[in-house]
Amino acid sequence: MSGLIGYIGALADDLSAVAAKVAAGSLDDIANQTAKSLSKTAGILIDDTATIPQYVSNTAAKRELPVIWKITKKSLRNKAIMIPIAILITYFAPWIMAPILILGGSYLAYEGTESLGEKLGLIKPHENTHEHSIPNTDDLTAAEDQTVNSAVRTDTILSIEIVALTIASVATESLSTQLGVLIIVGLIATFAVYGIVGMIIKMDDVGFYLQEKQNKLYQAIGSFLIRAMPKILKSLGWIGMVAMLMVGGSIIIHNIDQLHFLVILGHDLPSILPLAMELFFVPIGISLTVGSLITMSILKFQQRYA
Repeated sequence: MSGLIGYIGALADDLSAVAAKVAAGSLDDIANQTAKSLSKTAGILIDDTATIPQYVSNTAAKRELPVIWKITKKSLRNKAIMIPIAILITYFAPWIMAPILILGGSYLAYEGTESLGEKLGLIKPHENTHEHSIPNTDDLTAAEDQTVNSAVRTDTILSIEIVALTIASVATESLSTQLGVLIIVGLIATFAVYGIVGMIIKMDDVGFYLQEKQNKLYQAIGSFLIRAMPKILKSLGWIGMVAMLMVGGSIIIHNIDQLHFLVILGHDLPSILPLAMELFFVPIGISLTVGSLITMSILKFQQRYA
C-alpha cells in the first residue's frame, strides 16, 4: 500500500513539474507573441493616441478626466465583445478577416484623406455640432454623451483593426495563446492610449498649478506647458492624420494580393529610401488614392440625393 501511495505521489510530482513547464512555456509564447503583435499595431495605437484628444479638448476642464474614463470603459467593453468574435471567426470563417481588414484600412484611408483635405483647404471642414457646455445649467450629461459617442465611434474602428491584426498574427498559435495575447494587447491598447490622452489633456492644468508656486523654475515649466498645449494638440492632428494614412495603406497593401508588389517598390534605391518607400510613401500613396475615390463617391452621392 505504501508503495502504491509513493508511486502516486511521485506521479503527481511529475505531472506537477510537466504542468509548470507547460505553463511557463505558454506564458513565454504569450509574451513573445504580444511583443510581435504590439509592433504590428503600433501605428494604430499612435493614431488612436493622436486622435482622441481632439474630441476632449473643448470639454469643461473639471469634466475632462471623467469623459476620458467614460470613453475608456466603452473601449474596454467593445474589445471584450470583439475578442471572442475574432477567435470564432478565425476558427470557423477565417476568410472574413481579410475583407474586415480591407474595410478598416479603407476607412482609415478615407479619414486621413479627408483630414488632409480639410487642413489644406480643399475640403470644407465639418461643422462642430458638439457643445461641451449647456447654458444656464451644470448638467453636462447630454453634451458629454455626444462627445463620448463621437470618440467611441473612431475608437471602435481602430479597435477592430487592432484586434484583427493581432488575431491574424497569432492565427496558428494555440487557443490559450491567442486569448492571452488578445487580452493583453487589448488592455495595453486601452490603458496606455487613454493614460497618455489624460496626461496630454491635463497638461495645461499642471502648468497653471506650477505657475502658482514661488519657485521660478516651476513657474517657467508651468508657462512652457501652457504655451505648448495648443501646439501639441495641433501637432497631434497632423501626427494622427499621417498615422491613419500609413496604417490604412499598409493594411490595404498586405491584404490585397495584387498590391503585394508595392512592398518591394524602390528596393533598389540607396540608403534608407527603400524603408521610407515601404513604410511611408507607398502606404500613404495608396491611402490617398483609396481615400480620394471614397471621398469623391460620397460627394457625388450627396449631390445626387441632396
